[in-house]
Amino acid sequence: MRLANFSVLCMSCALAACAGNGEGLDENGRPAGEDTGTLEPTFQSIQAQVFTPVCTGCHAGAAAPLGLRLEEGASYALLVNASSVEVPALRRVQPGNPDASYLIQKLQGTAAVGGRMPLNAPPLPQSTIDVIRQWITDGAPNSSGAASQKSRIELARLTAVSPMTGQVAPVSMREIVIASNLELDTSLLQSELVTLRASGGDGEFESGNERRMPLQVSIRSQQPTVLAIAPGATPLAVDEYELRISGVEPVALADLASRAIDGDGDGTPGGDFVLRFTVEMTR
Repeated sequence: MRLANFSVLCMSCALAACAGNGEGLDENGRPAGEDTGTLEPTFQSIQAQVFTPVCTGCHAGAAAPLGLRLEEGASYALLVNASSVEVPALRRVQPGNPDASYLIQKLQGTAAVGGRMPLNAPPLPQSTIDVIRQWITDGAPNSSGAASQKSRIELARLTAVSPMTGQVAPVSMREIVIASNLELDTSLLQSELVTLRASGGDGEFESGNERRMPLQVSIRSQQPTVLAIAPGATPLAVDEYELRISGVEPVALADLASRAIDGDGDGTPGGDFVLRFTVEMTR
């Protein structure tokens, strides 16, 4: 019931030719000689034993196939309640419903698009799939985030998961994903708290010709909080963009203890979180 059988989630590698030939892997798909313990139905176990050692060889960074990054700090936000790129009507992981989760369909070979995962390798043992199904059945929790929240020691910090800071994104980009390390008070979300601006073609945001973009903010998960921010008009025009989430009163995003986010990363509550990225035509 070991982890690396989870070459699995490298589901998009089917389209991106990332599956490899299996050299250097054991019969379960893990790096040969590596002993990371028994795979358990927790996100932390799957991350440590599967995503990090197995899938990040392909699914990491700005070039990750279909935008599916599986490195620590990004994978949960891009899996749980996230729409599949191949079949947008399905979520990659639908909490509480493994049969409706695209991940499970790819593992079991029942997906309508593409081949069974892991690609060009034996199917995962049913025992491994059952562990993954159990995690999803249990609600696909991120328990490390819950433990962190209980300690009430950390300040709330935001991370740009997709796109990343400075990343070039395609005009087809459907959403911006921002993850917090803690649970946030999402009742504070409002139109003036999250803004998205296009530079107006000059790459500057203080010239007076910026265009404010309509957007819709949804909560992908609560604990820790993941926000999916969808531009109201797509495809996006080729331009430079700035996403800003307020951490400054009177309109500030805060944690459950009413402390403003550490948006500027200076170690104290307050400061806006700012993400700048470029949208270009893809070839």
